[in-house]
Amino acid sequence: MRRIAISLLLLTTTVIPAFAFDTPRALIEALYAPYSKGDDFDWSTWDESVLRSKALNTLFDADAREAGDDMGRLDFDPYVDGQDYQLSDLKIGDAAITGDTAEVEVTFKNLDSAEDLRYTLVQEADGWKIDDVSSDNKDFPYSLKAIMSAPLPK
Repeated sequence: MRRIAISLLLLTTTVIPAFAFDTPRALIEALYAPYSKGDDFDWSTWDESVLRSKALNTLFDADAREAGDDMGRLDFDPYVDGQDYQLSDLKIGDAAITGDTAEVEVTFKNLDSAEDLRYTLVQEADGWKIDDVSSDNKDFPYSLKAIMSAPLPK
């Protein structure tokens, strides 16, 4: 009987989603973890869709369908506000939670350039997810959701 109980326990723990983030901080920490590994990280294994909300994933899926083999709407990494990265001084602010949404400010230096990003998160059935990231960068302000919702560039 004990073996059956242990087997059932092990089976149920493997069914729990591997990417359930119980706090906004845990989600943001998971998002930035690969960037700290430098050249040792294999980006081909990275599946950021598990970090994004259903709504944001729908926009990414539409972009992939519409772009086909061409460049889609996104030509930079919105999580580092650039194409290249060497992050330092990463600071994750306290989440301002209102119901099932949260706002989190993240600051860091990327290649010695100060960055200040704002994340809008939503709590879904399997935990907190990124619903938008925005920057007021004076040279190129953006909202990821607005970029992914815009018409495909020609």
